[in-house]
Amino acid sequence: MNILTVENVTYDLNAVPNEVDDLQYCVLDCTNPKALDYFYIPLIFLESFNAPAVILDIGGQQIEMPMDWSILVGEKELGICEMVPLTSLNDRGFEAFVHNPFSGYTHEFQEVKIVNVFQEVKWYFPKLKNGHILTAPIKAGNKPSCVFFAKELNQIPDQIQVGDLL
Repeated sequence: MNILTVENVTYDLNAVPNEVDDLQYCVLDCTNPKALDYFYIPLIFLESFNAPAVILDIGGQQIEMPMDWSILVGEKELGICEMVPLTSLNDRGFEAFVHNPFSGYTHEFQEVKIVNVFQEVKWYFPKLKNGHILTAPIKAGNKPSCVFFAKELNQIPDQIQVGDLL
């Protein structure tokens, strides 16, 4: 699993050393639906668990996520995004909202589809608060394109205007 750091680089959580100096990761904070914003939260605690996984293809890039999470998808003609469970994606033509918070106003909608499913995978994730959506790079490196995932949909609006995310 990858997270976006405050330096605008991809950080692999599967390779976290025992001690890390001041690592912060990006979330989209939806706790106040009228003032959505990106925040960088200090990585203090990693949650570890086993769960089934899905391999997603998003615009030609592959990313692995726990099966019981949801992804932010959108309709580019309407400019509306919503969270959809990963289990509801297959062959339905959804497009993921792809955006790097550092890139300003540029965003894309890229087709997302399930490529493979695994029964049991060991996961390491930052502990997210209700209303936080994790910003996950879809490739390694500097200035990566990112997609947005959440486990709990508490305090996340049913619909989000694209203009509120930029």
